[in-house]
Amino acid sequence: MTIGITFVIIGVANFIFGPTLKTIPLPDELRQRVDLGFRTMSSNRVFIALCGAAVAAGLWYVIEKTDFGIKLRAAVENEKIAASLGIETSVIFSASFALATGLAAFGGVIGAELLPIEPYYALTYMVILLVVVCVGGAGSIGGALAACLILGTVDTVARYLLPSYGAFFFYAAVILIVLMFPNGLFGRKVSQ
Repeated sequence: MTIGITFVIIGVANFIFGPTLKTIPLPDELRQRVDLGFRTMSSNRVFIALCGAAVAAGLWYVIEKTDFGIKLRAAVENEKIAASLGIETSVIFSASFALATGLAAFGGVIGAELLPIEPYYALTYMVILLVVVCVGGAGSIGGALAACLILGTVDTVARYLLPSYGAFFFYAAVILIVLMFPNGLFGRKVSQ
């Protein structure tokens, strides 16, 4: 259903705005260069990296250390038992969906200069996002972060050193990791 809704949104965006790229100009503060000592980078990329680290740390804290995180993990593990213990699973799922939607919007806003907005934007990255979550392990923020860093590094290095192979090394790394870690990098073995 989610993928179907994505196609509907893409069609509506394409109809209203047309199939052209939309660029978002950066504020002056994010156009400057920052000297990191070993390299000079645009302040926008430093800002994006800091935001990513803050979001990853914040998500880990919320899921692992708060009452909401405990309830969310219980509801995901076994919704019926969590509900029988008095956890309002529909509220927990709605709040987690709202949080995920807000984080997706935040990511789109801070990354808009790096990845220009166009109607098929979601499709371009949907498969990669699903692969990263699967490689990291279902329900594991640390696993998703590790998978993102590993696969991103493999893809970037491979495209830089052997550009004619395209995404071959990315998907080869995915296959290798899944063969070595069937439950994902930090995923738990599912009991049946």
